[in-house]
Amino acid sequence: MVIQISSKELHFAAYVKATGARLIEFNNNTFVFETAEEENALRIKHSNSEALLVDRELLTLKQFVIRR
Repeated sequence: MVIQISSKELHFAAYVKATGARLIEFNNNTFVFETAEEENALRIKHSNSEALLVDRELLTLKQFVIRR
């Protein structure tokens, strides 16, 4: 199935790509992926994943490096 994700949801788009979806097009600031999973299922998996937590921690730790 084909799903479209706005570039405003870049983190989710990266997650979808990392879980095996194939990027087939980028047009008008929209990523178009081909995947076997439904978009809603991917959104649920993404929200339950540790990916967002890791990104938040990364940004927090980056502040220590920038201040040096």
